[in-house]
Amino acid sequence: MHRPWNPKSFFRKISPDVMAAYEAAFGIGLQRDEARPKHERTYFSWKALPDGVRHKLEARLLLVNDLCSEPARPYLLRLAGQVWTGDNAHLIEESREWSINDLAMRLFITDADELVRCHRHYAVDMMDHFREYRGKHPIQLQATPEAKAKMKEEMKEHFRERAGGARCAVEDFEAEDKFALTIVHQDEMTPVDNIDEHDNVTAEWQRPVVRIAAVFYPETCTLLVKAPRKPDRERLRDLFAKIFVGETDYFEDVSKTPRWNFTPLATDDFDFTTSLTDRIANVRLARLTMRSDHRDLKQHTIEMKRDRTLVDIKDALRDHSLEFNPDLVDGIHLEFEFDDDTKGRARFRTVSLFRPNSTNLCDIKRDRVIRRLLREWKIDASQSTFSLSPPPLAAAAHA
Repeated sequence: MHRPWNPKSFFRKISPDVMAAYEAAFGIGLQRDEARPKHERTYFSWKALPDGVRHKLEARLLLVNDLCSEPARPYLLRLAGQVWTGDNAHLIEESREWSINDLAMRLFITDADELVRCHRHYAVDMMDHFREYRGKHPIQLQATPEAKAKMKEEMKEHFRERAGGARCAVEDFEAEDKFALTIVHQDEMTPVDNIDEHDNVTAEWQRPVVRIAAVFYPETCTLLVKAPRKPDRERLRDLFAKIFVGETDYFEDVSKTPRWNFTPLATDDFDFTTSLTDRIANVRLARLTMRSDHRDLKQHTIEMKRDRTLVDIKDALRDHSLEFNPDLVDGIHLEFEFDDDTKGRARFRTVSLFRPNSTNLCDIKRDRVIRRLLREWKIDASQSTFSLSPPPLAAAAHA
């Protein structure tokens, strides 16, 4: 559930000033051994803390450690804008020059509770194994304490039927564009190796804690269910529809219907239009996969040079006796260059779209921008026939 926790590496990457601020904020007095190498002093002084104290502190630092990765930086920068105001507003600009480790730790020192909420948002976005479902019509979501309690009891019963544990928790949070529901539950009994007091390797049977999630986007009435096992996915989808929407058959599985439409790319006036708020510097067609109409060839896969426009690409295809026929296109790769705070290769995001509905799009912020653009360009043809104006979202009750 967490990134690997390596305290020696973690503390080595925290600058001395930030570490001193952390110790002062939480009343921790680390006794450093000056005889040890400078980069190891904090680690060994940390290991010298009483086990109970150290484990309690590390339980919170695990969340900070999870956010010490470049994909988390946009989440941390948004949090910085929320907590560093007034006399501290200058820290927002200064933070762009800090390491991701110092940024996460400084925000934790400033407001630990808000960093926990930021982590919850980030953790749900980063979850794999998602399946997309589309609502049949706009709805007003009802997220009440009663609905959460009902969801908890229903999911507990579902897990019991599948040899899961009796313990289950339901967490919810509402962001600007979505409502997320996370189910934390005990999984099946699993043997874990341990060493007893006589140095014998023994097996201890434990129930690992697992998270699955349902994320609802009011703008498109889309539900992403994130769970590795099909029965859990389908049960969570059905319960979400029954309890929070009020219609048991509200969601349709978009993976069962063709999604990608490459016809717009064939028109002469098509352009990858974006707005300033999208923070995208350029969009280009990076790769094209087409079926061949030649009897000895099955497929063409064509890599494009970075500075070529769609018109240039179509002309180059004609020069090689090929025509851009959208009916023969099996898939494309689009490269998006973002004009934000990232540098180097991190500025680019390449997405693959293959018929009928295969894609590598995830649930991160950039991909949500790309999903919206694909709908606007009509490359994503799966949108429902109802208006995509967002219905009202009832405030989630954080009970």
